[in-house]
Amino acid sequence: MNFFDALNIHLAWKQRLREYVEGEGAERLDPAIVGNHHCCELGRWIAEESEARKDSPEFAAMCEQHAAFHRCAGLVVEHMQAGDVSTARDLLLTDYAVLSARVVKAITKLNRALESEAVAA
Repeated sequence: MNFFDALNIHLAWKQRLREYVEGEGAERLDPAIVGNHHCCELGRWIAEESEARKDSPEFAAMCEQHAAFHRCAGLVVEHMQAGDVSTARDLLLTDYAVLSARVVKAITKLNRALESEAVAA
């Protein structure tokens, strides 16, 4: 996987959810899909690579952060659908923002680790 693309996809999703919360689009999101970390491109790559990378602490950390990010995104959508825009917005600006930054950091660390492996090989 191209990690630059993974970061761009992640950032585009972050913008998409922000627009959803702010009512800037007519998109209808399903919290079960949004909250499922296996439903995005990065999640599918994680599933494909999980056996080969099971001993990598960077991979494990990235998986954990990615799953937490999706759980929080699903909660944001749930609150929106329940009409609780205030809580959805608060989550988006706090927990979701923190988890998003952690995913970016984890992807970057994993990319560095994989580059180091490639150089050492």
